[in-house]
This record gives sequence, structure tokens and C-alpha cells, in this order.
Amino acid sequence: MGAITIRRTSSKRGGMFSKTDRAMWDKGVPSIISAKMSVTGNLSGDGVMQVDGTVEGDILCAELTLGETAQVRGDIECDTVYVHGTINGEICARSVNLSATARVTGDIQHEELSIEAGAHLEGRLLRREVTRLPVNLVVGETD
Repeated sequence: MGAITIRRTSSKRGGMFSKTDRAMWDKGVPSIISAKMSVTGNLSGDGVMQVDGTVEGDILCAELTLGETAQVRGDIECDTVYVHGTINGEICARSVNLSATARVTGDIQHEELSIEAGAHLEGRLLRREVTRLPVNLVVGETD
């Protein structure tokens, strides 16, 4: 059996795809762990991930969506996480969004946090301050 190569085409071309489709493609097609799938081990990537199944291990990615059927036993580290399922572990993310169906057992480190009514959380919320680089003003004479 031969190898499968997936080639990304330029989104700048005209054609049958709408601007929304092109924006999604530029963001990256998500890696999906479906509802009937179980993974043991750590997952990492620099793109978008969606988990609807079971993961026993840590997850590291840019953006993560945990569906209502998701079960994660491990720590999560990413820029943005949307939780609709169950997590037993710590979350460390710039932006954390817990829906009404979210079930989290563990601490959450965040810069931004959104919790819908009905979400269940057992753990501490630890707000990280946004780190901003110092701005150096340069004052000079003008001619």
C-alpha cells in the first residue's frame, strides 16, 4: 500500500469555496478523536484538535474542543479550550470556556475564563496575569 499525501492548496484562488470555508482551511482542519475512539498516551500538535472520545494522557495543542461525550484523564495545555465534556486533570490555557455540560475535576490556570450556568468544577481557578512587554519610549529631536 502506498503513502497518502495531503497537499494544501492556496486559499487565495477563486472558486467554489466561500470566505468562511477558506478561513477555516487557513486555521487548519481539526484533528478529531471520534466518540467511539479511545487513545492512551499524550497528544500534541500545533493546530486545532477536537476530542469526542476518551483520552488517557496529556493534550498539548493550539485550540481544543472537548465534545459532550469526551472523557479526558490528563492535563491540558493550549491557547484556547472549549469544554463540553469531562476532564480529570489540570487545564492551563489563555482562554478557557466551560459550557453547561462541562465536568472538570482539577485546577484551571487561565487569563480569560467563561463558565456557563450548569457547569461543574471541582478545583481552583488561578488567574494568570497577562504578560506585556515593557514599552520603551524614544524621545528625539525633530528638524
